[in-house]
Parts: sequence; C-alpha cells; structure tokens
Amino acid sequence: MPSRSKVSAALPSIPWLMLPTLVFIVVAFGWPLLYLLRMSFNEHPAGGIYVEAWSLRNYLVVLTEPNMLAVIGRTIYISLVTAVVTVVAAFFFAQYVWLREGSNKLMLLAIAIAPMLISEVSVIIGWRMFFPSNGLLSYTLISTGLSDQKVNLLGTQIAAVVGLSYISISYCFFSILSVLNGIDRNLLTASADLGASPLRTFFTVLLPLSKGGIAAAFTQAFVFTMGIYATTNALGPDSLWTMPYEIQLQMLTRRNWPMAAAISVVLIAIIATTALVTQWLRHRKASSHA
Repeated sequence: MPSRSKVSAALPSIPWLMLPTLVFIVVAFGWPLLYLLRMSFNEHPAGGIYVEAWSLRNYLVVLTEPNMLAVIGRTIYISLVTAVVTVVAAFFFAQYVWLREGSNKLMLLAIAIAPMLISEVSVIIGWRMFFPSNGLLSYTLISTGLSDQKVNLLGTQIAAVVGLSYISISYCFFSILSVLNGIDRNLLTASADLGASPLRTFFTVLLPLSKGGIAAAFTQAFVFTMGIYATTNALGPDSLWTMPYEIQLQMLTRRNWPMAAAISVVLIAIIATTALVTQWLRHRKASSHA
C-alpha cells in the first residue's frame, strides 16, 4: 500500500488546481476589459463608428464637460441613496428574521429569496402597475381614506429608488443575515440584564458586531445600482440620466463606441474605488478595535 506522502506527492498542488479557473477569468473578463480600455482611446469619425488611435480626448470630455459631470454626479447620487435605503431595509428585515425560529423563519427566508427569482423586466412591469395614478398604490390610498385624490409616483426618483432597491435587497439581506447568524444572542440578553435599553443595545452591541455585513451589503447595492439603466429609465423621471443610460445612448444611438468605452471605464473605476474604500475602512476599524 503506498504511503500517504507518496499519494500527496502524486496529487497536483493547489495553484495548478486553480489554473482552469484563472484561465476562464482571464478569457471571460480580462480580455474584454482590455479591449474596452483599448477602444476608449480610439477616435469617432463623422459617419463612422471608430478609427484606431491613441487619444485622451474621450476621457477629457467625460471628466471635464459639464453635462457628463452632471451625469456622473447623478449616477453616484442615486446609487448612494438607493444603497442606504436598501441596506436599512435589509438590515431590519434580517434582524427580524434572525430573531425568529421554526416555520415562520423559513417562510420569511422564502420571501427574501423571491426578488432573486424575478427578472428585471418583470420588476419594471410590476412597479409600473403599482405607481401610476390608476395603479394599486393610488387605489389603496383612496380606498383607505389616506388620500382624497389619485397619487402618481411613476416617473419620480422615489419610484426609481424603490425599483432599484427591490433588485438588490435580497443580496443585501443575506449578506447581513450571514453576519447576524455569527453573533451570540446572549450578548443582547446580557446587555438588557445590565440595564441597557433596547435602543442602546442596538447601537452599542448589535450594530458594531454587524458592521462587516453592512459594509458588504452597501457595496453590493451601490455596485448593482451603478450598473443598471433599464429600471432607472423606466421608473424614474426623464431627467434622470445615468452613466449606464449614457453608455447605451452613445453605443446604440450615436454609434460612438470610443465614448461609450471611456464612460464604461470611468464607471468601472468609480465602482472599484468605492469597493476598495469600503473594504479599507472596514479593515481599518477592525484593526483599531483589535
């Protein structure tokens, strides 16, 4: 019978086992990103799509033109608002589920999974039936006496934020719940036994222990919102032009592929910077408390 050392020597090492995955990542993601970066330096001729060149003109337009800066600012603003709203809603829902037991918890988990099973197109159609003046929201408000006239929220930033939050809330919910499941509930009981109020227990015990999940959920919601244009365009006002919408406009309508590529590179840079800053702040706070 061969010894264990000989068997271990015959097995491939971990780096070699990761090689197929690394090759797939490079081919599926790395090469398209490099092509996108190369395209952003090309020029857009009149009546054409692009000509090969090495020019920074597209980046100068994106980073200096007032209209483009307004689009970037609008995209970051709506993404930040959506991320905050989504994380707050996901956190309290996750906390509620975390404190439940038995079949009720399973039912709540099924409800949390539901948005993952619905396509973005279906989400848009559903909310477009909910928000208009003849929609379910307006009918409910009038039927319950909360309003004496029809309410139309379709085409507002509120509708856009709600639709965007619905798309990413499930991912944020499970990110936060996974952290809450690692917290000992006896800590909450001990805090109450020592005389702390529920509000103080929340801010001094539960919230600090769940910061990792909150940071991950915020990053997820922000990244999802930054890359979505269909929901924003269908539910929000016509003035709510975001970077993804500008990319498809440059790509499909104006046929300016270099400009679309430059906007895409800037969008990726903003997303990557936000993720890195969030993780840096998270690890910095963790090291300071260590």
